[in-house]
Amino acid sequence: MKIQGHFILLFVSISIIGIFISQGYWLWNTYETEKKQMADKVHQLFEQSIAETLAIHLTQMEQDSTQNAPHGEMSMGIAVDSISRMLSLQENKKMVRYYRNMILNPTNERDEPLTFTKDYYKESYDVLRLASSAGMFEMVTAIRPISILTVDSVFGTVLERNGIYQPHFVDAVFGKDTLIDTSKPKDLQLENLIQSRRVSITMNEDFGLQGFVVDANQLIYRRMLYAFLLSIFFVLLTTACYLYLIRTIQRQKTVAQIKNDFINNMTHELKTPITITYSAIDALQNFRLVDNMNKREEYFNICKQQLRHLTELVEKILSMAVEERKNFRLQKESFRLGPIVKQLTKQFTLQTDKSVCFQITDEWGEQTVFADKFHLTHVLANLIDNAVKYSGQAVNIVIQIKKYTNNLEITIQDDGIGIPSRYQKQIFDRFYRIPKGNRHDVKGFGLGLSYAKEIIERHGGSIHVSSQENKGSIFTLLIPQ
Repeated sequence: MKIQGHFILLFVSISIIGIFISQGYWLWNTYETEKKQMADKVHQLFEQSIAETLAIHLTQMEQDSTQNAPHGEMSMGIAVDSISRMLSLQENKKMVRYYRNMILNPTNERDEPLTFTKDYYKESYDVLRLASSAGMFEMVTAIRPISILTVDSVFGTVLERNGIYQPHFVDAVFGKDTLIDTSKPKDLQLENLIQSRRVSITMNEDFGLQGFVVDANQLIYRRMLYAFLLSIFFVLLTTACYLYLIRTIQRQKTVAQIKNDFINNMTHELKTPITITYSAIDALQNFRLVDNMNKREEYFNICKQQLRHLTELVEKILSMAVEERKNFRLQKESFRLGPIVKQLTKQFTLQTDKSVCFQITDEWGEQTVFADKFHLTHVLANLIDNAVKYSGQAVNIVIQIKKYTNNLEITIQDDGIGIPSRYQKQIFDRFYRIPKGNRHDVKGFGLGLSYAKEIIERHGGSIHVSSQENKGSIFTLLIPQ
């Protein structure tokens, strides 16, 4: 049984670990997928930002030209033949000069401004607004440069419009890794970056812009929240089921052990009075004790006492079956508790060979309590019986009946062997006895305390124990009145 239990525990542990690993692997793949999708989305939104920046820039140019150009014409004030731009870059300690000549509309006079009519501009506006090609961006920025901060501002607006409120910035990059300009604040911490692919804004693809979103893990975690919670839920549910399975197996193992102990104890308890009675009858028959009145009376009393003990054992077992029925009801009545306690103390003083000293404190006096007299008497008898049995040859028992506003409290204190703390929660379980193998110095079925707990709880009350090993125990009953 132990080997089988260990194999089950090992199997369950491996299964739980496997579930954790598989769920972790699934969450990691989900994270990587979400990260890639987020990068694609950031790139898409950055391209959209450049297009919108271009459209906004064209709108501003149109407004300025409308206000400044005479006779319905707008002047862009650029060279007739070309526009020359130069970027001086320091790369590998060499000066890199980037020249870009863009021929817009050559004329005979080199410095004559290029002029478009309003009608031409309006006809071309829709096309220009939607255009995001490198050539168009280069043409427009040649007429009026666009600040990288403007692109960053539009990028932020587009991100917020799509529910992304993380810090962001834009880099202007030349070649592989040469940074020309950036909108990044100096104090911005670069953690968990997601960047767009480079978007070329000139005909030379080496020059372009890149958008960055900082601390993007928050976005990914937010998108993964439901998947993560669902995964955690199923992991916890599976773990709880496995733990419940282990607990059930352990409980069944404990029940099996208790069952074996109960059968052994019950066999001995039932066999003892039968054996003694049989021996007494045999002595009367075979040793001619019938004519000896004193001996005959003595043996008859032994038989009667043992049969009474046997009847009590059977009644204890049957009473538990009766109490399990759903229709079991208490027969409550008003009665004085003090006289019952005194009668019980006299009874146990007479029937035990030990030196028992009782001390009773009754705060109820002449007042009556409202409870089931029969069952409450048996509960007190069980507790007093335990106090006597689980003590030395001399035992002091203190019984207190305390009065509160709406409660009756009964405490039974002894100076016996006590109950180890590790067993105090289990002593109220049916058939439970503190483990000593198949040997018990004190005979019993382990039904007394479970019976007491059942009856007190049916009264709406509670029973508690406070005990120290080798110092004694205190049982406290609390019954509403």
